[in-house]
Parts: sequence; C-alpha cells; structure tokens
Amino acid sequence: MNKKLLKIFLSVMIFALISVFFFTGCFSKAVQKAAESIVAESLAAEQSGAVPDTTAQVEETTAVPVETAAQYQLTGKDLVILTQPAVCFVVTYYSAYVYDPQQNDYYGPYYSNIYYGTGFCINPGTGHIMTAGHVVDIPEVDVKWKILDDHVWEVYGADAYYDLTDADWTWIYNNYKVVGETSDTYMDREVWVQFNTATSGLADSSNAQYMRAEIIDSSPWEQRDIAIIRIQSITGGALSSVLLSDSSMMEVQDDITIIGYPYTSDIGQDNPMNPTVTTGRVSGKMIWGGTEVLQVQGDARQGNSGGPVLNSNGMVIGMLTMGTDDTNNFLRPSSDLKVMINKNGIENILGMVDEEFKKGLINYRMGNYQDAINNFNAVLNLNQKHLLAQEYRSKAQSGATSTTTSQ
Repeated sequence: MNKKLLKIFLSVMIFALISVFFFTGCFSKAVQKAAESIVAESLAAEQSGAVPDTTAQVEETTAVPVETAAQYQLTGKDLVILTQPAVCFVVTYYSAYVYDPQQNDYYGPYYSNIYYGTGFCINPGTGHIMTAGHVVDIPEVDVKWKILDDHVWEVYGADAYYDLTDADWTWIYNNYKVVGETSDTYMDREVWVQFNTATSGLADSSNAQYMRAEIIDSSPWEQRDIAIIRIQSITGGALSSVLLSDSSMMEVQDDITIIGYPYTSDIGQDNPMNPTVTTGRVSGKMIWGGTEVLQVQGDARQGNSGGPVLNSNGMVIGMLTMGTDDTNNFLRPSSDLKVMINKNGIENILGMVDEEFKKGLINYRMGNYQDAINNFNAVLNLNQKHLLAQEYRSKAQSGATSTTTSQ
C-alpha cells in the first residue's frame, strides 16, 4: 500500500472511532484510549513507514454488551416462583338427607368427610383447573356409608348403634334412601377452590378467598384419575396459569419439582397453609391399569394429589395421582392431561397476571427496582391476593430504598 492510501485509510478509521464515541456514547473510555493510541501509532507509522495493527485493539475493547431484561435467563428457582400462583387448594364434600323407613320421615342434612387435594389452573381466562379425579369424584358407596353411619348414631343412639349386626347394616344400606336437596337419586356435591392461602371452613358463597367450582370432566381413580373443574374468577382475583410440557421427553433420573398442599396437621384459622415446594427425580416408568405412569422419588403426602409436577423448564410434565408412601409416588403424565384438555376444547395458555409477574421478577433480579415495583403493582391491580407479588414488591421497595441511600 502506498503512503498516500495509507494516510487516507488511517484517517477514516480514526474519524469513525472518534465519531462513534463522541456522538453516540456507545463505546467506553477504553475505546477512547484505543483511538488515542491508534492516533499516536499512526503518527509514528507515518514517520517510520510501518502499518499499525488496529483490528485486535478494537475487538478487545468492544466485547460484553450490557445485559437487558430480554436477555435475562430465568433460573430454576425463578421458574418455580412463577408457577406457584397457579396452584390451588381443592376441597370437596357431599351433603344429603336420609329417608328412614322405620320413622317414615326425612332427616338431615348430613355431611360427608371433607376431601382435600391440589389443583392448577391451565387457562386463566376461562377458569379451567386440573386436579386428580379422586379429589372431586368420591365413590357413592363411601359417601352413603358415612352419612348412614351418622344418621343411625344421631337418631338411635350409641346402644342401638353398637348392637347392629352386619346383616342389619346391609338392610339399612339397601332400604334407607340418601338423597340430595333437589335430587332423589344422588347426594349434593360441592367443590371449592382456594388460591394462595388455604384455610379451614367451608364457604356458603364465592368471595375473594373461596371460589365455587363446577366439574367439567372426570376420569375415576381406577382409570386415568384426571378431572377438569372450572371456576368464575371475581373482580380483583384474576388467575395465574401454568403450561403443560411433553412428558414423553422425560427420562429416568431427570429432576422434578412438586408443588402442592400436603397437610400433616389440621388446618385452622390460626395455621393457614401456603403451597409447598419439594424436589425429586423420575425413578421409573410403568404400566398401571393399562396406561403408562411415571414413578418419582420425592416428598409428596396426602393433599398433594392433583398437584403439578414440573420439569427443569418450569412446565408441567405430570400430575400426582397416587403413592405407596411419602416418597414413592406416581404421576399421570402430561400427555394424558392434554388428551382430556383437547377433548373439552380447552386452550392451555398464560394470562396477563403471568406476564406482568414475570417482568417484575426479572426486573427485580436485575436490580431495576422501580420497574419491578410497577410490574408488581400491575399484578396486584389484577389480583389483590397475589401473595408472591406482595412479597417481591416489598423486596423491591427495600432494594430501591437501599440504592437511594447508598447514593
């Protein structure tokens, strides 16, 4: 390269570097120093006739762009936090009247045992929730025996109760009628859902804490043990949701996360429950009742039934259906859940609450505290009972205060 062309080339490079720095501010001070170094080298090169190597310097000083919210990689912990608000506590009970042919009269109402379980929302717009079939669909024979037992004890007393033989109980079961308030064939059933915090007691109307659910579809325990229920969200109670993944991709020893409402003591107003999170692994695959189930090792107890089990991407790969003990449990794979969802024409999607909460969590993790506060406020405008939005807004406010103080 002749000397004249060299001068033109160096001049263009120097002008470009300095222009970028002064007019856009995109380069750091290191780039300015590099440009100054290039100027010095170019002057020396002009005098000596040598050509300076500028390429390596520019590449070295323009690496590592500033991370943006769009580039933030959610951690496994983040993914579980985002899923928790979609998990709910499901309560089912039956009520009925007893027609006693010996008294020629009706008595009641009597109530069945209360059946507890876990569920998770799959479409926040329509209010569809998945849970285990045995959480909401109790065998009629079990409920009828419980109600007849209560009736005999209440009407005839302890002495007569303990004198009854097996033949007497069989006669009672076959001749006493157990009916609902508006039905002559079956008992009344109520299913209630609570998100966030679960407390004792049964509501008699929907409110911010309790939401009445209707059963859309159900497969009994001895088949696939899946149910879909639906609630009507109320003002200030917009729902969160979770997405189903492809369970066929799961392998033995893959890590899983279990979310649900196990109860190890009575639930009361003084000891409400929040959903708990435990971890485990896929330990095997087996055929049960003619269909495949996933066996997992992980801490799950009574009350976890119907709860979601997540893969490492925070998506549902199965639902807890049964267990042999507290650590050996079985999942109904998400492929089966999708069959029932599709059968009922339900779309599995996330909602506005999910999007705003995700933005808030990312901004909080990046230290953009005011943006995070705005996101969490948007969540709470949609759902006033969103406990995690309340928690992380408080953390973001503390972070913003600390940042201001340090400045």
